[in-house]
Amino acid sequence: MRNPADGDHNPLNGASGAAAPMSVLIALPFNVLEAIGRAGFYTAWYLLYFVACAFRAFTGFLVLAGIVMLPVSLGVFVNPDAAPMPWWFFLSAAVGMFVFALAYNLFIGWFAPPGAEDPFDRYRPSPTACKRR
Repeated sequence: MRNPADGDHNPLNGASGAAAPMSVLIALPFNVLEAIGRAGFYTAWYLLYFVACAFRAFTGFLVLAGIVMLPVSLGVFVNPDAAPMPWWFFLSAAVGMFVFALAYNLFIGWFAPPGAEDPFDRYRPSPTACKRR
């Protein structure tokens, strides 16, 4: 056992400076693989976030389609022969479109990588742009 008071450094214990470069050289391939893995993971994460943000605009169309499906479901409820499907299919489709649009927007907010901003935010109108001055 090494005595810290007498300065006797045993290289097998890893206390000397000669063993440190060898451990760095042994760990170097693993550190490189870790860096490549992290770079690939974050690249895939940011790319998926970019594509998901690009499809966020279609959720507005889903809300509009859900609004249109509500009167269609009422029309099919009044006249069941007007459509080949039951009225509850149209009603559930309208509710499903609303839920999907809301859930998708919430998921994108949760899925965002650290420090990432929505790249397509500049194409959406801001709420203050519609106000009259």
